[in-house]
Amino acid sequence: MKLRDIAIRAGRSLKHAKARTLLTSLAIGVGAFTIVLSLAVGAGGRQYAANIISSNTNERALYNISVKQDGTDSSKPKKFTDAQIANYGGYEMVLLKQSDVDKMAKVDGVESVMPYFTIIPKYVTREGQDKYQANIEPFQSDVKLEYAAGNAKGIENQSVIIPDEYREALGFKNASDAIGQKIQIYIEKGASDPLNPEIKAFEYTVVGVNKKPTVAINGGTALQLTSDNMKVINNFNLQGTPTYGTYMSALVMAKDNVSVKTVKENLDKAGYVSKTAEDLMGFIFQFINVLQAILIGFGALAVLTSVFGIINTQYISVLERTQQIGLMKALGMRRRDVGRLFKFEAAWVGFLGGSIGSILAVIGGTIANPIISKALNIGDASLIIFESSSVAIVIVGLVIVSVVSGILPARKAAKLNPIEALRTE
Repeated sequence: MKLRDIAIRAGRSLKHAKARTLLTSLAIGVGAFTIVLSLAVGAGGRQYAANIISSNTNERALYNISVKQDGTDSSKPKKFTDAQIANYGGYEMVLLKQSDVDKMAKVDGVESVMPYFTIIPKYVTREGQDKYQANIEPFQSDVKLEYAAGNAKGIENQSVIIPDEYREALGFKNASDAIGQKIQIYIEKGASDPLNPEIKAFEYTVVGVNKKPTVAINGGTALQLTSDNMKVINNFNLQGTPTYGTYMSALVMAKDNVSVKTVKENLDKAGYVSKTAEDLMGFIFQFINVLQAILIGFGALAVLTSVFGIINTQYISVLERTQQIGLMKALGMRRRDVGRLFKFEAAWVGFLGGSIGSILAVIGGTIANPIISKALNIGDASLIIFESSSVAIVIVGLVIVSVVSGILPARKAAKLNPIEALRTE
């Protein structure tokens, strides 16, 4: 018999046991549903993580660059060094100097170096308004910002970009109303008398009001200044202190024609540790992969359980159709064709179960997507993304698993003696 005829006959045979076929298919469908949905969650999670990276970092940048720290035993005496060291709760960190910045700028593949300043203002305000605590970050032109009004044009000229939350706190009616207005950032001189601290106001013009993007990492409460403006504030803040002229870390931009990993290796040879954008977000991808593996594991258990269901269903089918098998053999049907008939029946069960589970997963995921996005407040971002290739692979995989499960019952049917089979009641 032709394979096409065997496949059609297998489908007709399954119609005579609709309830049993449907129940067995649904068992496979549970596994298909879980696996397809877990793959979609993994794809959506990785896409969302990629959006976070592109929105908050630059793929050509290396972050948190610092001097390699001394790894010697802290309980033993250490050699004297003239390096500036900051102590944070017992953890000592060697700070960067201007000489380090100049050295990094000469490393192969480095396009530019921007020191990262850690500045905590005394407060920020404007005339006639209350005082507010604030954080300051260096403006990076390559990092995407969503503006409620204005833009970064002219930020080099004693200007600042403020978050929309500070726009409201500082008494501006709307984002457009804040553009062109002055705000004051008050900085305390570090070496001044604690009882009578020297505090200086640095005035900046608002050129942009940024909204918190849906894929933002920080809370959206940092004011942004250029590196040069931050350096002026930092020098006043640290003037007279041991850490004057030092930096916590730096940001390096790699040249367009040089791999970021190559620049990272070159910096490592020069005595500096650094992290790429992927390094910073690595924990997100790791979490997604672990979550996906757990979900796929549950799906695999469901499929494994359904394998025994297929074997049991096929054995019952062989017993019920013993006479029919004997008649087909008596009429000239070959053993190989009989075996193929039952393998095709198993394949149809796998295809039906895989299709039902996949369709339900797509429907359920499509309905849940906007609900999840709204609950997590991530805007229009989708955390469940179905890929047609993944769905097809799952269905084909389940068909193969079903065929393998039907091999033993098919062999039993193929080996039946036609005379003994016809005698069976």
